[in-house]
Amino acid sequence: MSPSSFESVACPRCGFPELAPLVILPEPAAPAPDFICTNDLPPDSAIVGTRREIAVAETGIAHVEEKMADLERVIDQLRLRRQGLRVFIADHRRVIAPIRRLPMELLSEIFSHCVERDAYKWDPTTNVEWILVQVSRAWRAVSISMLQIWNRISISDASAPKNVDLKAALSLQLERSAHCPLTVDLHLDFRFCSSERRMSVLEPLFSARDRWQCVNIHLTEAEFSHFRSDTSFPKLTKLGLGINSPKDKCVFDSIFQATPALQELHYTGRIDDWHSRARPVTLLSQIQCFPLSQLRRLDLWKVKYDPSDLSSVLRLACNILELQLRECFGLSAVQANPKTLPNLVSLSVAKCDDTLPGYIIAPVLRRLTISFVPNTRLSNDLVSFMTRTGPSLTDLTFHHAPAREALLKLLALAPHLTSLSIMGGRTTPIGLDFIKGLTCGLGERNLVPHVVSLELTGVFEISNNNFLLAMLTSRYISGPLKSVRIGGAKRLADIQEQLLVLGLNLVNLRTKS
Repeated sequence: MSPSSFESVACPRCGFPELAPLVILPEPAAPAPDFICTNDLPPDSAIVGTRREIAVAETGIAHVEEKMADLERVIDQLRLRRQGLRVFIADHRRVIAPIRRLPMELLSEIFSHCVERDAYKWDPTTNVEWILVQVSRAWRAVSISMLQIWNRISISDASAPKNVDLKAALSLQLERSAHCPLTVDLHLDFRFCSSERRMSVLEPLFSARDRWQCVNIHLTEAEFSHFRSDTSFPKLTKLGLGINSPKDKCVFDSIFQATPALQELHYTGRIDDWHSRARPVTLLSQIQCFPLSQLRRLDLWKVKYDPSDLSSVLRLACNILELQLRECFGLSAVQANPKTLPNLVSLSVAKCDDTLPGYIIAPVLRRLTISFVPNTRLSNDLVSFMTRTGPSLTDLTFHHAPAREALLKLLALAPHLTSLSIMGGRTTPIGLDFIKGLTCGLGERNLVPHVVSLELTGVFEISNNNFLLAMLTSRYISGPLKSVRIGGAKRLADIQEQLLVLGLNLVNLRTKS
């Protein structure tokens, strides 16, 4: 083998050339080595020899570069070959992947965990169930056979896909869900979504109304009227309903005259301008056509009520276990007689008329949540309600807590509380006098001695934490207090170590931001 060539043979394993070791060309001779490190003029013979060796070296460079190019071409081919082998390995590993041997039952269980069960944006281009049917014939068969992964539809203004035929996609999903009960969440704002697009969604949904089970839907009166003939909802157990400016009560009568399985009703009275501060325009009398007597939960939001109508609704909904009232306002100051809700265990009142609790008698109530509008006084109706509740109340939560005297008076009416949460605001801060009140109460009596869980958040006006520490220490030593959540106070870290020494379980100890 000459120094200027390679000797190669084909590799029996990969087929590519196997190169023999490269023979390095000899180094050019240096005719005048003594003159390299000096500036002296060499003799003529040395100059001629040097020029000759430089030409030899330049030829050697060209030769080496040519061979390097040959090697780079071989390396490039080997890289391509390596990539092809990697692709081959990956493809064939998928062929023998264990998931191909899983039985259909186990594969179905895996798919059921992949599909989102919490609130999500419905989009046939990205939702997991729509992607699974595109993987393989086997996966498609398994996915389509799982009716339960196709029974949830959630469309809102922000999530509705723009480049998808909603009517066709919904019809296909309803077809795949077969006879499975449906969970529907639909909120397309009529101000931003055309009536044609809304109807393209509503028509396939209402065609499957016999399978509605849990539905949260916001409609206009015209859209309701479109489906007035022969309407029934035999499987509907939970309904969230919002209607924009309904004026015709018969719309409700015709639509929801057949809801034999309804257990929960969440009714929202829409307003003409969503961003307006105007009070709601929907009247409470319009829901009396619902089967209120069989309800277990009733939520009312943004409704006007006449005292007689509210009294009628409470009389009909006498079996409810949970009641939530938000932003409900009376049309007159006339007080109706309170109605007894013998099974009510949970009541939440938020930003409503301060007279509203006066309409309710709840002898077995256990959980009460009150959210005041800032600067609202503590009404006699709430005090009367607490008095009628009796010793059953165990869980009390206050948002925008009233002043110390009024709040302590209310706590004195609920001596059996085990969970107390006081959330103050900037207008009604939790102050030092209230901390003292929790220690000695009224008439030097320890209020709510059975509290196990205590939460104090909001604005603390405490110069130091000694009184807060004393209150918590006394309750921990002399009572069953085990869990504390504190927020909004300064220098909480000053007492954190002392509380931990006591063994008190601090759920969340935060400082004021």
